This record gives sequence, structure tokens and C-alpha cells, in this order.
Amino acid sequence: MTDSQSLTIAHYLAADAEQILESVVAPIYAATHADVIPSAFYDPDRFLQRVRGYMRSPGFELVIATIETEPAGLALGYALPEGARWWQGLTTHVDPDAIAENGHRTFALCELMVRPELQRLGIARAIHDELLHKRPEDRATLLVREDNTAAQVAYAKWGWTKIGKLKPYPDSPNYDALLLPLIPSAD
Repeated sequence: MTDSQSLTIAHYLAADAEQILESVVAPIYAATHADVIPSAFYDPDRFLQRVRGYMRSPGFELVIATIETEPAGLALGYALPEGARWWQGLTTHVDPDAIAENGHRTFALCELMVRPELQRLGIARAIHDELLHKRPEDRATLLVREDNTAAQVAYAKWGWTKIGKLKPYPDSPNYDALLLPLIPSAD
């Protein structure tokens, strides 16, 4: 990204997100996950199936960052409902009160991706902050692969803390489960 290029970020709720799922979300996913797509867990169709599931959840939101007219990255998530499946698969002990959900306590940041050629330019942080800064929930959670050192470092720098380890599906990688307190927006 050069100084003459401008980053714009647009918000989408579920109905509008469906309209760009195949044309924008899927290509960004393919570009950012090319190294792991051969694994069944990362299959693009399975990814889209997961996203469509997130879209049916309350509080779903997607943000897309664009440079000029080209999609650069995205972030998406939803509010965890009471009894959310999110915490199933914990492989370490976590205080049950820390993972109790009531439908408005926690926003699950499910995906944050930036095209490889545009990484390390501050786009991920801009997308992250844009998605989270007006959320009404008390906190956010995300799962980051244990072996994703760059993401681990970035999330720690952005204030996220690890609360445990989680393996959400039998064929998924192992993840660190992170939490971030959300500060209510004044606007």
C-alpha cells in the first residue's frame, strides 16, 4: 500500500455478506490459506459452510478492507449465544465462569485475514479495530493456531490474553483461546 492508495472498510450484516461470500470472502480465504488448503479442515467449501453457520448467529458482522477497488482483507464474527459450542473442545482447564455465555457477553472473532502481499502494513490491525470498536459485548474471543507465531505476537501486542487451549473439531489444528476486554464506544 502506498501513500496515494486509500484503505476503506465496509461493514456487512448477514444478508449483505451472503451477496459477496463467493466473490470476495472466498478469494481472500484462498489467498491467505493456500499453504493449508490441502488439509480437509481448511477445504474452501468447508470454510464457506462454517461462515454460513456464523451468518445465522445473532450479532454477525463482516468487515471488508479495500485498497482502491481491490479487497485487501476481512474480519468476521458473531455474538456467542447462551450455551455456545465455541468453548467445546477445551483441552486445558478453564474456570467455568470464564466461559459462561449469556448471549451478549462475548463476541467471537472467527476470522481475520489480509492478502499475503499486503500483510505487515497495518491492515489487519485496522480491520480488527474497526470490527471490534463498536461491539456491544463485554469482551471478544478468538482462536489462533499454536504455530502461528506472527499472529500470536500481534494479538499479544493488541492486548489479547490466552485463557486456554482448544481443539474445536477432531480434524482441526490445536488453538490457543484468547480474550480481549471490549471498551464501550463513546459514539
